Amino acid sequence: MRYFFLISLSLLFSCQQKTQQPPLSAEHQKALASLTVMDGFKVEMIASEPLIADPVAMEVDEDGNMYVVEMHGYPLDLTRTGKVKLLKDTNNDGYPDTSTVFADSLRLPTGIMRWKNGILITDTPDVIYLEDTDNDGKADIRKVMLTGFALSNPQHNLNTPRFELDNWIYLGHEAVVTPFVYKKEFGDEGQNIYFPDKPDRQTLGKNANGRAVRFKPDTYEVEEVSGETQFGHTMDAWGHHLYTSNADHLFHEVLASQYLKNNPDLLVSNASQDISDHGNAAEIYPITENPNHQLLTDVGVITSSCGVTWYSGGAFGDKFREVTFVGEPVHNLVHADVIKHTGASFTASRLNEKSEFLASKDDWFRPVNFYIGPDGALYVIDYYRQIIEHPEWMSDEINKSGALYNGTDKGRIYRIVPEKGLPMDWLGKLNLSKQPDAELVKLLENDNIWYRRTAQRLLLQRQAKGISNTLREIISKSTLPEAKVHALWLLEGLKSIESQDIIQAFGDNEAGVRENGIRVAENYINQYPTKPDVEKLKKELISLHHDGNGKVRFQLLNTLGFIKTPESEQARLEVLQRDFHDKWIGLACIASFAGKENQVFNFAVKELAKEKSDETAEFFSNIGATIANSGNKEVFAAIFSYISNTGENANDDWWKAATLSGISKLWHYKGITVPLTNTDKDRLLLAFSANSSPEFRKACLDLLEVTGLPKGGSEIVKIKEAKDILADRGEDEKLRADAVKLLSIANANAYKKDFLQVLTAKEPEIVQASVLKTLSKIGDKSTFAFLLKEFKGFSAPIQQRVVELLMAKPERIPLLLTALEEKRIDKSAIGWRQMVDLMNYEETNIRAFARKVLAVNEDRKAVLQNYLKALDMKGEQVNGKQVFEQNCATCHQIDGVNGVNFGPNLSTLRSRNANSILTEIINPNNSIADKYDFWTLTFKNGTAMGGLILQENANVLTLREVGGKESVIQKKDIAKLVKSETSIMPNGLENAISVKEMADLIAFIQKK
Repeated sequence: MRYFFLISLSLLFSCQQKTQQPPLSAEHQKALASLTVMDGFKVEMIASEPLIADPVAMEVDEDGNMYVVEMHGYPLDLTRTGKVKLLKDTNNDGYPDTSTVFADSLRLPTGIMRWKNGILITDTPDVIYLEDTDNDGKADIRKVMLTGFALSNPQHNLNTPRFELDNWIYLGHEAVVTPFVYKKEFGDEGQNIYFPDKPDRQTLGKNANGRAVRFKPDTYEVEEVSGETQFGHTMDAWGHHLYTSNADHLFHEVLASQYLKNNPDLLVSNASQDISDHGNAAEIYPITENPNHQLLTDVGVITSSCGVTWYSGGAFGDKFREVTFVGEPVHNLVHADVIKHTGASFTASRLNEKSEFLASKDDWFRPVNFYIGPDGALYVIDYYRQIIEHPEWMSDEINKSGALYNGTDKGRIYRIVPEKGLPMDWLGKLNLSKQPDAELVKLLENDNIWYRRTAQRLLLQRQAKGISNTLREIISKSTLPEAKVHALWLLEGLKSIESQDIIQAFGDNEAGVRENGIRVAENYINQYPTKPDVEKLKKELISLHHDGNGKVRFQLLNTLGFIKTPESEQARLEVLQRDFHDKWIGLACIASFAGKENQVFNFAVKELAKEKSDETAEFFSNIGATIANSGNKEVFAAIFSYISNTGENANDDWWKAATLSGISKLWHYKGITVPLTNTDKDRLLLAFSANSSPEFRKACLDLLEVTGLPKGGSEIVKIKEAKDILADRGEDEKLRADAVKLLSIANANAYKKDFLQVLTAKEPEIVQASVLKTLSKIGDKSTFAFLLKEFKGFSAPIQQRVVELLMAKPERIPLLLTALEEKRIDKSAIGWRQMVDLMNYEETNIRAFARKVLAVNEDRKAVLQNYLKALDMKGEQVNGKQVFEQNCATCHQIDGVNGVNFGPNLSTLRSRNANSILTEIINPNNSIADKYDFWTLTFKNGTAMGGLILQENANVLTLREVGGKESVIQKKDIAKLVKSETSIMPNGLENAISVKEMADLIAFIQKK
């Protein structure tokens, strides 16, 4: 039975009077009345101006002192106006009525955490420790604990320090978001992360390689974790880490960094999973009245999620034990999800189908963060501003309106409690700092995370080794499973853990206790490898591979990667066999078998290849790439001889093709890691046959494209066969397209005449497309002249491919631009994605030529003035959808469909003013959307790619090219990385859209 552990009130509180909320001003009564909360709850305003202003975070220490962080400088002021306020109750009614400045001169503070006798503040580039040693209510010690973080756009800076279950302090953090408009103010990209008073100790790479961070101040340990977050992060009761970022309101860090480091040959740049079953940019249900540039309909989408918090307060009932909250300040609401376990990860579903947990009619209500208090209430931190967006992404009209700082003298903190109420009896009255260890340890069994976390932190800081036996009793006897994991980790932190304590956790009925037992066992085995009891612990650990819980098995698979025994390997393979449909199990297994991937491959062929599935194909692709990346010639030769033969059983072709595909993708950008023999290439070439499955044939040709054809005669026969197949319109179109590819690999120039003969409207598009891909390798001007001459006779998809061919190399682009200038090609044939590349081209001459030709009217204000007529027209959604598909879908989607996932999802614009949407279309360089900088990568082998960087860590990054294709790239192979200074959406795109069509397009985007 779960319960609040009761301890003597005389120990906790200095008085017992019943609390009552003090009267509010008329303005604050109106603000409170504007809020609508889910049935069964009520809202109180517990702090507001003039006590506080611009609040972004709060903390309650062990004695009930309430600290509030104020960020006055947002969005542009860097003059250190940030403060920490200390709130007190002087009239003994339980509510704060006075505030003093505990610390000031902070730049843009974003988070707070109690630590030892002071507080930790995140204020980029630093984590700062503040302490009041003379009890005058003001900090007189200010020490930089950790530094080096980037000073980027304030929405994306270091934030939210949090002491967690495993005794580490976690920091919210993400990669630099480079500004375009305010680069001078927020262009600092950071440096190596280090401890200033121990600069020779452990450091992290520049800006922690864009990852969230954890550290231990006392031992000067600091590590990157594998995830990243924008503002806020949270853990459930068992230590699973959840993040949030703008439209992506909930995602889970699945694979921890220490496991990925086990196998550097496995290229995984994104170790997190989106868990919302209602998608990113999910629909929400605001109730705002008279929204200001933020809302025109009753249904918007999440665009500004922040402050993610897993409710663990214990006061809302069992239904809320698996509920998370995120703030959505743009739409003046709080969104809630119910979390369900799904294999190694989770699925998040709406708590309420057609309404939000909390929403306001007031368009200045800006919920940016949350706090679970000592009473179990959910505290909502309201930044209360007229404008919450950053000027980087707003129009000049708004930026120059003088309204950017409206509300900077205001701010509120609300308290959400069950309808029956909760006493507000903790402010300044807890006195836990004076409690003996024996009393604090009892608080580990409190149902409220605030007491459990506070008690664990205090006991750890005291190094209270005398409570070890009491902690063991909790592990074996407590009726609250959450208490057991706190006790387990506290024993570990006190260095009092024994193997029997861990084995006790292995046998617990609660999966979360067993899972944490495995994590503690991992630390124990790594720290004390020679202890006599370690071998027994390993055996007990391995025996858990039959556990009935998916997360327990996933954690076991990761941990067993540190145990290099046959028994461990067999257990890991059995977990893989049971759970291979979970992609994270596959990745974890490959990570755990570093240097022995062939063993996993052979097992997978025998046990997993019986049934075709996307997950299994992805597994084979990943393990093929990992084996190739290792460079182990012997292992590679062993698997390659197997997968390169189509054999008698065509049912095997799918997984062989998937493995070959993984190898070819790796080699296409990295280069060949293991040379193929002539015999190897012969086997690949044999796949060019009508008897081979299209997927296997394509995979073999893709690899031959990298390695080249064999020498010795077999290639001559196949080349002639390919020539005949290409000429025969009666042959299968996929086989003919592959024939083009084979001839191209052999000698593209030699078969140019054959290629041009099939480049007609009578031929299937798949054949023409294959020809154009091949012609891109032929550099003679006569080929380009032919294409430009025949251009108007090609279908629209083929025209697009011709444009791509002409843009493939710098020397060809002037031919294309000249044809456009001379009107031999209509500008409407140049899609948005091609305009993006041309008008942002790295070479100055080409960029200038492109802008001269494509940006017909450089006076964007005049263009905008003309299109303002569209705002007075009634747009038609059906027509707007067609306009979108013709002009926008090459780079954008709406609601995750109807296009290519390259540029921002335009459903995030749905709540914007129509004028604002129009301005962004006409003048895209007005701003560059968050995380949509366009990068050009030049590799050491001379090739290049361009696109958006989706994820990155110290070793790899994921690049999404225009068109949506994603590639994982090792950083060590990159020679140069250059960011475009202009929006990936170029000026001049309105040339293809009439005024009426613009009205239709805006209606479609807004769903009006």
